Amino acid sequence: MGLKILISGGGTGGHIYPGISLAREFKARDNENDILFVGTNRGLETKIIPHEGFEIKTINARGIERKLCLNSIKAVFIFFISLVQSFKILKKYQPDCVIGTGGYVSGSVVLMASFLRIPIFIHEQNAIPGITNKLLSCFAIKTFISFKQSGKYFKYKERLFFSGNPIRLWKINQITEDNYRKFRLNSSKKTILVIGGSKGAATINSAVINGIKLLQENFRNEWQVLLVSGEEDYNTVNSHISIDDSYLRVMPYIYEMSTAYRIADIIICRAGATTLAEVSAYGIPSIIIPYPFATDNHQEVNARIFEKNGAAMVILDKELTGKKLASVLSFVIDNDNQLNIMAEKSKNIGRTDAAEKIINEILNHLQTESFVSK
Repeated sequence: MGLKILISGGGTGGHIYPGISLAREFKARDNENDILFVGTNRGLETKIIPHEGFEIKTINARGIERKLCLNSIKAVFIFFISLVQSFKILKKYQPDCVIGTGGYVSGSVVLMASFLRIPIFIHEQNAIPGITNKLLSCFAIKTFISFKQSGKYFKYKERLFFSGNPIRLWKINQITEDNYRKFRLNSSKKTILVIGGSKGAATINSAVINGIKLLQENFRNEWQVLLVSGEEDYNTVNSHISIDDSYLRVMPYIYEMSTAYRIADIIICRAGATTLAEVSAYGIPSIIIPYPFATDNHQEVNARIFEKNGAAMVILDKELTGKKLASVLSFVIDNDNQLNIMAEKSKNIGRTDAAEKIINEILNHLQTESFVSK
């Protein structure tokens, strides 16, 4: 008889994919393990989780703004509704443990699980933890962190475990012709992968379109760009591309990111912790443009860690222009030695065993508690 595991987190891919990675590891250990995700019907989880083959239940939840306003009052009211909804799901599902991967959706689920004395575990992806995880860690048996620097923000140091960030990728295989064919790309060219996060990033898309037009023709002969625009910006990006731009491929979203990472020689991206964990697992050099409105500016903190370690170059969003991006790109791609050094530094940061370490800790606790209770 397998375990019943409830995983809660959502809103963006940065909270969703670590949960999926943990779910896959649980299933790999024992296919009888049952997994249930809880999210909201407003986040990407309603598309991503079913696509990955897992069941999801939804609750009403909304982030509470850090100021007194009508939206904050509404969010508090919705929070109490979400507690009732979480109670019903937990009582019906009867999980052996609950794992929170961050975001406001995990708040009510994990808190209610604590009230019901269900073992809870927290995973924090970023160098600066979100307020939800800082509060929930007070009730957690273990709080798993992706950056050692984030440990100082949590009250109970003895409950912290440095695991790294679980990534959605199972095996890092060799590149094949089929990998390029999937995106209609040329296998004889090097590839720049552009991702603005799970929802895309209009400022990055615009800078890339304008920037690559400034680069010399030899760039277009030797390099190509795979731009993941986000669904909202897809039509806008396509309207700025001419039929002659054969070196540029635009896609609204990619579910199988492992294939895209596999062919990337350099990546332009935001600084979400999950994105950076996956980038470094593949050892990809990066140009990082932190999202400027991230809570407590945690994306820039994430990015500076990679920059300090020589794995990335950072451009602040307020400084981002097509000309600036073209200049940085030229510096990197015109210098093979620089590209190789950044790739090696990126690989040195990368961790591919985070999910395994987290599951080991969770199973050890559950098995110990089961033995003691007998």
